[in-house]
Amino acid sequence: MGLSIGFNLEAPPGTDKAGAKEIIRQLRRRALRYRSAGRVDEVFPLRQDDSRLRRGRIWRFITLEGWHTPRAEVELAPLEGFVVAVEVGEDCEALWLGLCRYPLTMLVDGRRKRTGLHGWRWEGFCKTQYSSLHGWTHFRRCHLAVLGLLDAARRLGCRVEISDDGEYWPGRNEAALRQNVEEMNRAVAGMAGALRDFDGEKGAAGVQSPIFAHPQFEHLEAEGAAQGPVAGLRKSLPSR
Repeated sequence: MGLSIGFNLEAPPGTDKAGAKEIIRQLRRRALRYRSAGRVDEVFPLRQDDSRLRRGRIWRFITLEGWHTPRAEVELAPLEGFVVAVEVGEDCEALWLGLCRYPLTMLVDGRRKRTGLHGWRWEGFCKTQYSSLHGWTHFRRCHLAVLGLLDAARRLGCRVEISDDGEYWPGRNEAALRQNVEEMNRAVAGMAGALRDFDGEKGAAGVQSPIFAHPQFEHLEAEGAAQGPVAGLRKSLPSR
């Protein structure tokens, strides 16, 4: 749980392997400029080995014959590709960027179905929520750096779809971003506090969450506890 940026990248139609690699090379160069400017912490070498390509796995939920809702989950591993990792900032998830080629068909319930994954593409997300443990300025830097690199992929010719939980993108609404991260911190603190209290009463080890490290955790927990979902959670937890 936490505020994240989800995204899909698609290379321009007709891009070949060399072209896909060049796009990621150019994207890495942009990330290196970000590092020089202090906008991200570290940029790692371009990789194309299986250990890194695993980051490019895509899952599809498939509706089986006779069912009206998805009943099967299919994992699609890249056939080949190029990946670069960016350490955005403290307590922000790493941003993984790449372009990969995927199987055109998959086996579902004993039958071959088309995946629809043509060309070179990538799907991913980056959770920026807990960079807010270090204040608004640090969180803003991390969140905007992720969006900036995704926009750089667009300017390199990729089709880019972005889903921003912070609602900063596409209108660059900084007020919405700040409101959303603060609301999410309150919600997470309230829920984590409720679960920790319950575990403590049961003598359990207790729930673990990065939100406990927030310098204003008690204040956030109190505000979050007043919210409907957290109050409902506390009521639903069984008593001793």
